Amino acid sequence: MKKFLLACGLLLGVTTVFAQEDKMLFNHVAVGAGVGTTGITIDASTTITPYVGVRAGVNFLPKIKVNTELDLDFNENIRTVYESALNEKLPETFDVQGKPNLTSGHVLFDLYPSKHSKIHLTVGAYFGSSDIVSVYNKEDGALKNIYDFNHRRGVFENIEQFGHVTSEDKLGLVLGDYFIEPDENGNADACIKVNGFRPYLGLGWGRAVPKNRIGFQFDLGVQFWGSPKIYLQDKQLEETDLDGDDGGLVKTLSKITVYPCLSFRLVGRIL
Repeated sequence: MKKFLLACGLLLGVTTVFAQEDKMLFNHVAVGAGVGTTGITIDASTTITPYVGVRAGVNFLPKIKVNTELDLDFNENIRTVYESALNEKLPETFDVQGKPNLTSGHVLFDLYPSKHSKIHLTVGAYFGSSDIVSVYNKEDGALKNIYDFNHRRGVFENIEQFGHVTSEDKLGLVLGDYFIEPDENGNADACIKVNGFRPYLGLGWGRAVPKNRIGFQFDLGVQFWGSPKIYLQDKQLEETDLDGDDGGLVKTLSKITVYPCLSFRLVGRIL
């Protein structure tokens, strides 16, 4: 909300100054509310010239938790040693939750081919946190035995004596093409990061500030947020040749280099 109020104040201030000097520049202001793939949008807009409009505001999505599973990566030798040492079955999957964080701000410029055209090309940028998704095991400490195996602690202290595993053999969760090891508390808290500054390009219909008191705007475009990276705490993980089944959502997001934006905006002219 602070970002929205700041954006509104900036646009109103600039409009007041320029409208007094030139009736053709910054002479109209509107506020809008919308919904789309970027979430719920609240923004303010003004006309720079009859051919250019600008919008600034915030977008936010409810932080809905998504339940899924991640595969555990292991070979049959590891399974044999693990189950013999612990006297219990080695789980093949673990329950995890994914939580998106797509709250962002935006500054967008609508470019019109004529004074009365509603079709526009839009350029600008979205900006927000680089962490777009966090992933963590649902049950606290659920991966403690996995950590103990990897670090040869407790009942796994001397498992190399069986001759079936080496010091290089480890257990971990598979997140797309990434191998995630739990920490000493038995938890795996990973996140997907993209660029915090995301250029935008799109096409749309409708004026940034409507000719009438109330108007409607439709936009379709993409944010260029770069190649997503997986981080375990502050450490960036390297891709491997893994390809586990993680329920689809997290795996898909880790591959997408652009974010599609589809939005519908109701806008009211106030000046």
